[in-house]
Amino acid sequence: MRPVRGSIRRFRSSWETFTFLDRNANRDVALAWKDSIYERGMVKILACELRDLEQSWEYFQRRDLHKLSAVDATSFVIMKRARIRLAFTFDHHFSVVGFRLVA
Repeated sequence: MRPVRGSIRRFRSSWETFTFLDRNANRDVALAWKDSIYERGMVKILACELRDLEQSWEYFQRRDLHKLSAVDATSFVIMKRARIRLAFTFDHHFSVVGFRLVA
C-alpha cells in the first residue's frame, strides 16, 4: 500500500481492520498488517474525545442503523469532526450516514 498524496484524506478504524484480518486470516497476518501501516506513517491517529462518545449515542436513535456497533458510531462522529468523507470499508452503515465507500 502507498500513502495517498495530495488532498485526499483517509480514515479507517484500525481496530476493525485488525479484527477482520485476525478472524478471516490469522493473528500473524493481522499483526503484520498493523506493523506495515504504522511503520510507513500511512495512518494518522485521531483521538476519541469525550464529546465524540457523547455524540455517538445519537446514531443509536436511528431506525435505519440496525445492528450498529459503538465503534462505527464513534467513527462517524470523529470522521465528521475531521471532515473526512471517504470510508475504506465494506460496512454499509457508513454509506447510510453519508460517507462515500471505497472498498
